[in-house]
Amino acid sequence: MNADPILVLQMHRMGDLILTMPLLRHLLRHWPGHEVWVAAEPHFFQDLMPLAPQVVFFPSAHGPALGERHYELALNLSSRPQALACQAHLKARRKFGPELVTHGPLPDEGTLGQQHINGFWQLYRAALTHNNHNNAFHWADLYMLDLSPQPDLTGVFRPSPRSAGTNRVGMVLGASELAKRPDADFWVRLARRLAAEGLLPLFLGGPAEQDLGQEVAQKAGLPGANLCGRLSLKELAALMRTLDLCITPDTGPMHLADFVGVPVLNLSMGPVHARETGPSAPGQYVLRAAMSCVGCWQCYRGRLYCKHAFTASGVAGLSLSLLRTPANPAVPQGLRLYRTGRDALGLYTLEHAGHKADTSCRSLLEDLWQAVFLFLYNPAQRPLLVGRLERLRTAFPHLAKSVTLGLAGLCASFSRHLRKGAHVLPDDFWRSQPPVIRLFSGYLHMRMQNDGYSSKAWHAALEDLEEITALFMASS
Repeated sequence: MNADPILVLQMHRMGDLILTMPLLRHLLRHWPGHEVWVAAEPHFFQDLMPLAPQVVFFPSAHGPALGERHYELALNLSSRPQALACQAHLKARRKFGPELVTHGPLPDEGTLGQQHINGFWQLYRAALTHNNHNNAFHWADLYMLDLSPQPDLTGVFRPSPRSAGTNRVGMVLGASELAKRPDADFWVRLARRLAAEGLLPLFLGGPAEQDLGQEVAQKAGLPGANLCGRLSLKELAALMRTLDLCITPDTGPMHLADFVGVPVLNLSMGPVHARETGPSAPGQYVLRAAMSCVGCWQCYRGRLYCKHAFTASGVAGLSLSLLRTPANPAVPQGLRLYRTGRDALGLYTLEHAGHKADTSCRSLLEDLWQAVFLFLYNPAQRPLLVGRLERLRTAFPHLAKSVTLGLAGLCASFSRHLRKGAHVLPDDFWRSQPPVIRLFSGYLHMRMQNDGYSSKAWHAALEDLEEITALFMASS
């Protein structure tokens, strides 16, 4: 092989690996002279290999050997110690993502140590940890945005969902957390209703859902419908292509269905944010609770109100309407139905199904902050930012004023720290800022941490803060 390969380190769960598939396809298309290598967990990638036949997969245990090579690109999408160590040791023309700060030999893979993150969007993604409220960027998009100075993903291929015409409806029963999925009785009631309408429910999941699948199938009176733990990922992908609809929480098999072009109804409940990890192809459906707190990183309330907003009867009625009269979906009370799409830059969007646009204050605030970061990455996006700021100011003037006052307060807070000679900010500094600007304060805070609170880092943060604040002040 003459050209250096491209390396992607993705050592997290199956869902994360499937979310990486659009990136891999993009790399193969735009860097045709370079092999694409991926380091991941074998029990995840082995059955996914047929979906990416041109990609070379390596077990994550091969990190030390992979770290000895030179690459055209190296993208670390993992936080695991072996990925950080590998990224630090390898040589590449361009690196993106976190790596260990090394002095001398390869660091011990069992320790995290001090990290440095390369790439504007990889740093932004890291800053979302426990601070993702008002984020509008999809995880799969953030994997790709650093590859070009223009934040344009219009050239990324994404499959269009298509029903198979079989009357089969898949139900993905499990998720990584109980809070993110319905309980057994919900699935039982849903399956009974759909079966009574002449549809064939199929219960899908991995080995962890075997008992749940058996319980649901038995109670629903559909013993032959339980396929949990019986299919490899390759077989699951093949079966999904025979479905008319896949009803699923936010989980790995949902991304698999989305990737292979299966129509998806995502039951987005619990601590998940559909604009970050919902089905990424255009034309899919996302059902969320009609609550301002949806999209949290972690729920601190005593009861999962967003989860209890979902009822089996409501989801059954909606599913039947999507299959039979999609132009007039029967949205259950207390829930909102969204349709996935892509904007002029190819970035992920969620729009109210059947409506022209989502003009809620939450949506407009998310769009505004998206434009802020697009502008910081590429100043040519200034008209987009100005336009979205004007939209927010026209629709919700008090909210726009709150953002402006928050930015002014952040300027004053930075000034107080500098006057005191406190060039290193407290760890909870970003959290002390008003929620409407916390996405921005968290990013600036992490960026200064990432650059060791150098004078250059402070200057860049103050310059960006001054420019964004001036834009808000000028139009107030």
